[in-house]
Formats: sequence, C-alpha cells, structure tokens
Amino acid sequence: REKHGSQLAKIEAGEEGYEDLFMFACPKFVSPAVPDYGGVTKSHAANHDVYRLQVRQFMLEMNQHATLRKLRSYMKLYSSIGVEKLAAFNDVPKEEFVDMLLCYKHRMRQLEVVPGESEGEAAGEEAKDALDIHFFLDADVVHVDEAAKQRRFEKFFLTQISLSGEISREAELIKATI
Repeated sequence: REKHGSQLAKIEAGEEGYEDLFMFACPKFVSPAVPDYGGVTKSHAANHDVYRLQVRQFMLEMNQHATLRKLRSYMKLYSSIGVEKLAAFNDVPKEEFVDMLLCYKHRMRQLEVVPGESEGEAAGEEAKDALDIHFFLDADVVHVDEAAKQRRFEKFFLTQISLSGEISREAELIKATI
C-alpha cells in the first residue's frame, strides 16, 4: 500500500491505473509455448511478446469490467427500467445492449464446491451467481430484484447454537443424576 498508494488512489477514483500495477506484479517469464533454446535473441523477443500479450489481455478484461460496473450502478438505482432507457444511459444501441446484459449475467457465474457428507470432502461443483444484484428481462423491461443478502455464516452459527444447547441439556442431566 505504501509503495503503490497513488496508483490505488487513481483506481478508487475511477481513473485508469490497472495497467501499471499489473505490469509490476504479473509474471514476466511465462510463455505458453516451448522456447527455442537455439536462438537466444529470438527467445527473448518471444518472451517479451508474451508479456505484451498478457498485459493487453488483462486490459481488455478490465475495460469490459468497467462497462459492467457502470451497468451495475444504474441497475442498483431502479427496480424496473426499460431496456431502451438503460441502453441510452450506457450509450449503447438497444440490440447490442441486450447482448451486454446477457454477457453480464454469464460473466458473473462461478463454480462453487458443494460440501460432501464427511468433513473436508467435496460432493462436486455447482454453478452459482456471483452477482450481488439479480435481474431478469421481461419483454423490453429489465426487472431488478433486491440485492442478494450474504448468509455465509448463518448456517454455521445456527448449527453451533443448537449443538451448544444439546451440550448444556446433557450437562444438566449429568448434574441431576449425581
């Protein structure tokens, strides 16, 4: 944070600062192809090309996410809004905007591990939404549901409370028999 505070401040303000941080932190030696060990100069240039490709791909991804962040911010303001109006806010034609909505929905899917019966065992993977906002299209209207509430630890705490209740009941039975 001390070293790259100004770049992080630029990112938080909405300016571009991702490229500099990525160029500093990304591996500069990873190549998807086997290097040509015969030609040292060619190999060095090829590795530099891989590095530039890696940076370019990252920046393409970040530019796509910037438009998705803008879309998300507008969708949080409305419970339902016309596709044309939302497309106009994002400066995109209506036909392209529907594709953009579907892309947003698709990009925010992720695989989550489903826990197995025994502790530490996985039963498999399940595709779930990573969106904090849920929406669906009905004709030419985008309906936005309430933002998803995080309930990650709720089940854990409820089971622990019920277990402690059972333990206290068993302790009372032990006191009663002594």
